[in-house]
Amino acid sequence: MKSYDPAFALDHLRFKYYKTLARRIAAKAGHLEKPLTDKKLIASLRAEIDRLSFKFRSVFDSSRSYYIILDRDMNVVDFNRASFFFVKRLFGKRMVIGDHILDFLHPSSAKMITENCQRAFAGEKVILERKIIYTDKVTTWWQFEFTPATNLKGRIKGLVFNANDITKRKAYEENIRMHQEKLVDISAMQSHEIRGPVCTIMGLMSLIKEGNHTSDKEYLRLMEISTDLLDKNIHEIVDLANNE
Repeated sequence: MKSYDPAFALDHLRFKYYKTLARRIAAKAGHLEKPLTDKKLIASLRAEIDRLSFKFRSVFDSSRSYYIILDRDMNVVDFNRASFFFVKRLFGKRMVIGDHILDFLHPSSAKMITENCQRAFAGEKVILERKIIYTDKVTTWWQFEFTPATNLKGRIKGLVFNANDITKRKAYEENIRMHQEKLVDISAMQSHEIRGPVCTIMGLMSLIKEGNHTSDKEYLRLMEISTDLLDKNIHEIVDLANNE
C-alpha cells in the first residue's frame, strides 16, 4: 500500500502557479519593452509547466490508491484515474473538477469525511480506518488519509484526500487473530485438561508401588478412566490443530 507523498500536492500547486504566471505574462506581452525576451520567458515557463504536469500526472495516475485534492470548500480541485473510475463504477457518476466531494461518497461516510476535512484544514494530518457496507451488502474496510495541502507560502489552501481498500489486509489480520486464539486454547488444554489425568495416573502408580506393585480393581478402574480422558484430550488437540 502506497502512503501519501506531499510532493503530489506541492507539484500540483507549482503547476497552477506557473500556469497562472504564464497567462499573466502572455496577456501583457504586447505592452512589455522586450517582447523577444518575454517570449523566451513564456516558452521557458510553458516548458516548466509541461515538465511538472508530466511528473505530477505520471505519479498521480499510476497509483492504485484513490487521491482527490480538495479546496477549503471541499470542492474537487483534481483527482487521479483510480478515483475517477472507482466513482464511475460504484455510483455511476463522472467526477468533474469543481464538484463537491460528498457527491461521490457513500452517505454513511458524509459526517466522518466532513469532520476530518475540517481537522485537516486546521493543520492536522488524519489517518483512520472504517468499515463500510455498500448497498449490495458487501462489507469492505477502508483506510482514509486527510493531509493539509499548502501553497508556496505555506498557507493551507486545501487538502489531499487518500483512500485505500484494506479489506484483504483486515481479513488477514482476522485470520491471525483466530489462529492466536486457537493456540491459546491448545495451551489451556495442555495445562489443565491433559495435566489432570496425567497427575491422576502418576498418583495411582505411586499407590501401586507403595503396595508392593499389587493393585486392586478400583485402582485399575481409575487408571482406565484417566487414560481414556487423556486419549480424548489428545484427539481434541489434534483435531484443533488440523483445523488451522
